[in-house]
Parts: sequence; structure tokens; C-alpha cells
Amino acid sequence: MRYVYFTKLLKGMTLAETAGFLKEAGVSGADLAVRPGYPVTPTDPMAKFEEAVRVLRDQGLSVPLVSAPTDLIDPKSAACRNLFENCGKVGVQYVKIGYFGYRGGPYSRELSDARAKLAGFAELAQKTGVRAVYHTHSGANLGSNGESMRSLLADLDPHFVGAFIDTGHQAVGGAPFRIAVDAVAEWFALVAIKDMRWEQANERWKSAVVPAGEGIVDWNDVGKTLKRKQFNGVISLHGEYETASMAERLAKAKAELAFLKAKFA
Repeated sequence: MRYVYFTKLLKGMTLAETAGFLKEAGVSGADLAVRPGYPVTPTDPMAKFEEAVRVLRDQGLSVPLVSAPTDLIDPKSAACRNLFENCGKVGVQYVKIGYFGYRGGPYSRELSDARAKLAGFAELAQKTGVRAVYHTHSGANLGSNGESMRSLLADLDPHFVGAFIDTGHQAVGGAPFRIAVDAVAEWFALVAIKDMRWEQANERWKSAVVPAGEGIVDWNDVGKTLKRKQFNGVISLHGEYETASMAERLAKAKAELAFLKAKFA
């Protein structure tokens, strides 16, 4: 398995500083946030993508995955085409696209619209050699868990569109990890690492991200499922919990990686 770290939480760091963090954390590479406000954005020229990959690879780090802005859902947009084309040229394998938020229905129309856009992403993936992946995210999103994602991906070629299953969002979505993975077996591509717990604030309950092992995710189920599927792909540590400092974030990243390697051994 290849463990990478999502650089969303490293915003403000230079590429060199990002590489230093990843190396010290012990991961093999980056789930690189290519978004406004980061070292590389979707509309940047090829040279920026080449620089990012070179800086990381010079430190022995890989860039198998890029995470696009959460609103990047139009495969025909210039930004989307630029992102996929440049990622293909520098050897990125996967692009995590944005989310199809539920706008209020009818459900059948929204599902049809999302599937049409995913078909467009499949065409773009075929042309560029970069597989588009859709991430499970709880809340008002289509494909919020593995079971509902199946209806999004049905009939799409898994060579070009894949499922990015998130341990935490699947847990709050109400079903075991093993069901999610089996539901999207043909498209199962990547694993996102989050743990969650429920917290009450202002008389309302909400889910909050915590380090792996501190929440409601059944990590034994995750580990057994990955072994059963003989999964040997990319696992992205999302690290979307709060820390008081970057030093604390680094320490938690190291501890989380050690926890996961023990569970998935």
C-alpha cells in the first residue's frame, strides 16, 4: 500500500516545506491539493505542475493523486481540461473531482445530470490517461456513501472513473466499510482516511474529524476488507482534524500512520 498525505491542511507552505513535512511524517507522497491559494491551481500553466512534481520527486516523494477544488464538476470547463491534461503530462494517476451537491430535487433529474457529467469525465480521463475519482462525502451530496455512489457510477468504465471511499464519511453514512467497498467493487480505486465522532454544539449534533482510532470507525472491519480485496493501492491520510501547531500536526500524522500500518498489516 502507498500512504500519502492530503496537503489541504498544509496551506501556506511552500512546495519545499510541504516536501519536508511529508518526508518527516513518513508517507510516500502527496495527495496534492491543486486549488486556489495553494502552490498549484487548476488553471496554472504546465510549468507550475512540472515544478511541483519535481520538488516532491527530488525528495523521493510521489504524486499519484491530485485533489481538485470541491466545485470542479464540469468536465467541459477550461480549468478542468487544463488540470487533467497537465496531470497526465507529469504522470499523476488520479484526479479527485468535486462533489455533486443535492440541490433539492427531483432526485432522478439530479442523478441523471451528475451521471452525464461523470460520463464527460470518463471521456476526459480516456484522452489524458488520468483516472477521475469521486469521493464519498456525507451530507447533502450525491454518492455520499459507497452504496449510493454505485448508482452514480453504474455503467461507467472503471478504467476511467473510480470510487474514492472515505472511512469516516462512510461510518457516519450508516453502513460498514465492507459494504461500501463491495457496492462499488468494479470501481474501487482509493481509500481516504478519516475517523469521526459525534459532537453536540448549540443543541445540534454534528460529526467532527479526529485522528484514526479516536472515533467511531471500525478499523478492524477496514483492515479485514482491504485484505480480502487484496488492496495494494493509494491510501490518503486526510488529517482534517484541528491541531494547535504544525509540530502537533506532524506528530499526529506520524502516530496515525503507525496506527494504520499496524491495523492493515
